[in-house]
Amino acid sequence: MLSLPIILGPTGIGKTEIGIKVAEQINAEIVSCDSMQVYKYMDIGTVKPTKEEQNRIKHYMIDIIDPDEDYNAWAYAKQARKIIKDIYKNGKIPLVVGGSGLYLKALIQGFFDTECTEIATENTEIRERLSKETADVLYNRLLNIDRKRALKLHKNDRKRIIRAIEVYELTGVPMSLLERERAPFNCRPIYIGLFTSRELLYKKINERVEKMIESGFVEEVKWLLEKGYSPVLNSLNGLGYKELITYINGEISLNEAIRLIKRNTRRYAKRQMTWFKKMEEVYWIELPNKNIIEKISGYITCQYTKSL
Repeated sequence: MLSLPIILGPTGIGKTEIGIKVAEQINAEIVSCDSMQVYKYMDIGTVKPTKEEQNRIKHYMIDIIDPDEDYNAWAYAKQARKIIKDIYKNGKIPLVVGGSGLYLKALIQGFFDTECTEIATENTEIRERLSKETADVLYNRLLNIDRKRALKLHKNDRKRIIRAIEVYELTGVPMSLLERERAPFNCRPIYIGLFTSRELLYKKINERVEKMIESGFVEEVKWLLEKGYSPVLNSLNGLGYKELITYINGEISLNEAIRLIKRNTRRYAKRQMTWFKKMEEVYWIELPNKNIIEKISGYITCQYTKSL
């Protein structure tokens, strides 16, 4: 069974830079675990590794699809598993780096417990939107996307119906199929979690948003819209993009858009940490830590030695 080191943590904490430095130390190649970095042309808003960083260390699962293509955790897990196996075959160590809890869960555990209770926690906006619909509308929609699941439920069982629709929207796969496809990845994950104080993390997030704006984030969003990519696409509903589209449409000021991006990013980081704290066997390291690279590299090396 192969060992798989994974660096996880909330957005804005510095996973990309740390991951690259660790990869240089342990002869690794990086497999991104980020639900937004898979999209081409969306560089500033997803804070992708720069071309220089990608030249230093080979990265996978970045810039693999267009913004108007459907993508989900199901597809990610299948692609990433194959890439990880290929990296091993080529004599390198695959190092997973990212903060998308749903994608990570799909990669390691497959699809999920019978009720899929945790999968829907990744995106509360879907649940809020569905909650406004009538029972008949919800049930008829579920009949269209997952008839097998719908027929198991009473049409007034809003909670389970909404959950099933959420699962479909997040994964692109009916829950009835996911319940049959739960095979875990044949690997031993080595989880390294990064955390810091709330005050410092929020400060880093606010500063990063300011830097994104200065780097041309507004222009990036305008370019995507001018190329014909619809604002209703899942890709353009990501953090930062939806707020700037609202600004570009003249509905709010730029200052208000920036405030919302900062606020929503902080909220997302909080949800990420809630997700990660439920995980078992995570080796947590608090930042800042001047020996962080040596600490992570040493831990991974030690875990590999134990597995031999």
